[in-house]
Amino acid sequence: MRKFSLKPVLFMVVLTFVYTSVLAGINAATTERIQLNEHLVEQKAFLYVLNMLPENHDPDLINELYRRHIRELNRNGRVLYEGLDSAGERVAYIVPFHGKALWGELTGVAAFTPDFSTILGIDFIKHAETPGLGGRIDELSFKEQFRGIQINPEAEGDFLVYRPRPGGQVDAIAGATGTSNAVLRILNDTLAALLFDTGEALLHE
Repeated sequence: MRKFSLKPVLFMVVLTFVYTSVLAGINAATTERIQLNEHLVEQKAFLYVLNMLPENHDPDLINELYRRHIRELNRNGRVLYEGLDSAGERVAYIVPFHGKALWGELTGVAAFTPDFSTILGIDFIKHAETPGLGGRIDELSFKEQFRGIQINPEAEGDFLVYRPRPGGQVDAIAGATGTSNAVLRILNDTLAALLFDTGEALLHE
């Protein structure tokens, strides 16, 4: 009768322990870096909507510009931000937005003039849309359309409209109807909540 040996079992236990330890170490080493990269993406989005994003995307420069030009606020339970000029004067309000897009959660920020009459810019921080189709919302050709759009507070929810509808201000992404419609819905819902809640409080502060 063949004698039972513990060596293979001990070998597997040790091997499992080693691999687990290595993976845990890699995770610990990269978690902070991942968080820093995510924070940098957010800071760049805030500067982009203010049209203050420099060509040089050096992290230290981005961090310095963010600290100089962005200030967090809390109004009526909503977190939003002030955009400041070089003299520290308010030139914009920056509002985070989020909602369900075609393939998952979409988050971003939009900047408005202090009287909420004009969109200064929008940017997307995170989404799961298809590269080459809905993922084209990250392209400048799409995002830059939103700069300078006048907001009609009487629009009853249709503040932003795609061409060729009457009053359309921007073009949807060809071949990505679902994502394009989701972006418009999320932005219009954000504007509705903003104009009839937070916006009124800010305009009369």
